[in-house]
Amino acid sequence: MATWKNLQEHDLTRENLVALLNNEIPAIRIKGFATPEECAVFSKAAKSGNVKYYSVAKKIGYIGQAQYEYRWNPDKSEYFKAVVEARKDLNDVLSRSFDPVQRLIEKLRAVYPASVDVASEPELGEYYAGIIRLASQGVDMHVDYAPLNTLDYAISNIDSQLGWNFFAEDPGVGGLTTVHNAPWNPERKEGEIPQSYGLDRSLVEGAPNFTYAPTAGDVVIFNTRNPHEISAGAAGADPTKDRVSIGSFIGRMPDSSLVLWA
Repeated sequence: MATWKNLQEHDLTRENLVALLNNEIPAIRIKGFATPEECAVFSKAAKSGNVKYYSVAKKIGYIGQAQYEYRWNPDKSEYFKAVVEARKDLNDVLSRSFDPVQRLIEKLRAVYPASVDVASEPELGEYYAGIIRLASQGVDMHVDYAPLNTLDYAISNIDSQLGWNFFAEDPGVGGLTTVHNAPWNPERKEGEIPQSYGLDRSLVEGAPNFTYAPTAGDVVIFNTRNPHEISAGAAGADPTKDRVSIGSFIGRMPDSSLVLWA
């Protein structure tokens, strides 16, 4: 069922952030989040960092660690061990540029009435937050929603999930993100995690959608329970540029606090 009240981008305010958490608007854009000089140094540092690649058809480079990759692992400590190494790779990039994750946290704290911080797991420590991606070939339609994607982690207690991305470099043409207002509510079976990547297009048939461009220097935030996809760079794109971003998820916990993880 469609829930958006309009099909527009909105500025970051307390009211708009709550509306996005409630899936009432399609997106928030923070224009001029970083200067052109900051974008250039971040992009250069990311491209020369420890880039790995997901095992999916479209080539997606990344630096960092996704909790989703450990969704089936009953020993949560394995994920938090991986977090330590992932932070080293991230800090290598940040040490040569700047920290978009902390900057985003501060901007959220300035408008949100409850606490905002990196998520943590009792007795195991902080989650990883801030995956760098190079995704000029696009990303297939998928959803991200921890209560359905993840078993037995603290983040499964959230009631809303957003995703934010800071774009340090864009291809100029293509690389667009399309979000479909068809909140994911799959049939669930006890102890199983439903497929959430490479979704069938019938799930979004007839649903309103919103498409945004990855403009370098900006942050865009949207509700990731809605199916979303990224188009590949198109003809006419600058061959010397990639779609370089860093981002994470933002979840609302039962006490209304916001927590970040990737």
